[in-house]
Amino acid sequence: MSLLALEVGVGTNRFYPFRPKTPINYMPVFLDVEEPSEELRDWWWILGDAEYLPFRDRVFDLIVASHVIEHLVNPARFLMECWWVLRSGGVLELRTPNFLSVNSRADPNHKHVFNIFRLYRMLKRLGFMVVLEHSVGSLIKPKLFRALLSYAINFLCDELSVRGVKT
Repeated sequence: MSLLALEVGVGTNRFYPFRPKTPINYMPVFLDVEEPSEELRDWWWILGDAEYLPFRDRVFDLIVASHVIEHLVNPARFLMECWWVLRSGGVLELRTPNFLSVNSRADPNHKHVFNIFRLYRMLKRLGFMVVLEHSVGSLIKPKLFRALLSYAINFLCDELSVRGVKT
């Protein structure tokens, strides 16, 4: 049985370039609000809305959403939809501009601005175990100080990269 990944808002080579981020050991399904360009039609595409994922429960092992959540009207609904379509132990990988980045406000289509604490709380409320991409060295003691430094790094970085694991 192969691992199945959903990549949301991957780009269709029409209004924005196709830039998949799904690891090669997963079979990708791409979801976007527009038809893909002709050269991309050999892939498995679904036209749909990220806030209303058109899949049954517990289908995917991985969901990748890179620079998508800030464009959504209701990002909490999107995260809830991700929870439902992920299998137990499945992973949601999110990337979005941090609130301190000029990119968070540069695009007029951005409806939301995120910081690490807001994204962390949203994921935790749904039951995800949250893993931060940026962390500090494991030799730093005590553990609480290391955690505080990790949150500080994620608070100050240009792009947030957060992984939610469905427990």
